[in-house]
Amino acid sequence: MAATTSTRQPLLADTRVDRIVTQTLSHIILLMFVVVMVFPVLWMVLASLKTSSDFANNLWGLPSTLTFENYTTAWERANLGRAFLNSIIIAASSVMIVLMASTLAGYALARFRLRYGLVIFVLFVVTMQVPVPIIPMYVMLARLKLTDTYLGVILPTVAEGLPLSIFIFRAFFRQVPSDLIEAGIVDGCSRWGAFWRIVLPISGPAIATVAILQFLNAWNSFFLPLIVLRSPEMATIPVSIQAFSYQFGRVDWQPVFASLSVGSIPMIVLYLTLQRWFIQGLTAGAIKG
Repeated sequence: MAATTSTRQPLLADTRVDRIVTQTLSHIILLMFVVVMVFPVLWMVLASLKTSSDFANNLWGLPSTLTFENYTTAWERANLGRAFLNSIIIAASSVMIVLMASTLAGYALARFRLRYGLVIFVLFVVTMQVPVPIIPMYVMLARLKLTDTYLGVILPTVAEGLPLSIFIFRAFFRQVPSDLIEAGIVDGCSRWGAFWRIVLPISGPAIATVAILQFLNAWNSFFLPLIVLRSPEMATIPVSIQAFSYQFGRVDWQPVFASLSVGSIPMIVLYLTLQRWFIQGLTAGAIKG
């Protein structure tokens, strides 16, 4: 009995050591990824707070004196106020339309026995890998007189985001217990009533996931607004920053970094606000089949 106990103790000790080594290595790897991801953003913000001489003489260090003049210059010269409004309108509108369409489509494909449901779902999955036909799309928008309008950017952005959004919602709705929906039907709800009153209120993780992905896609879109929106007053944040960096970046880079910092604020705020639901949506809906 004593021999058995003495044999187990080294095994437990080895297991504990292996666990500690594994956790330590995991934390080191994660820390390296954090540094690689965070350092460029932090350096960009610090560079935007430097003067021209400080930036030239102290490229990688902290600012000797903080100056916010670069933000004023970027806001005025790049017309970031108008560009910010344009990007918010396009991104928010595309998010709302995608959420309304993909929740209904995902629920129908997950819970209804549609005759060609699987074929429709496969088509949505396939379209996620198909590149956007730019020239036919632009010709169609021009014939519909949608160029240089918000709708001309919103509709293609929605079409681009729908396949992945439907895929996420379908996967999430398939994880909802059938007993929960059946209980709502027994209490007098129709299938769509159960969707609105029972399923949708508990779909926060999937909604947050789709909202963040669609907002990031619409906010960072550059090529589509560049070819569809012609007038400077309709330019979005990426287009305005690109034009500003081309004209001003040859002389002074600090205002360019300031404009990039301003353009990153909505994405950071949205993710920090919805990050808990975003992670739950990826693990509970998008990863599970």
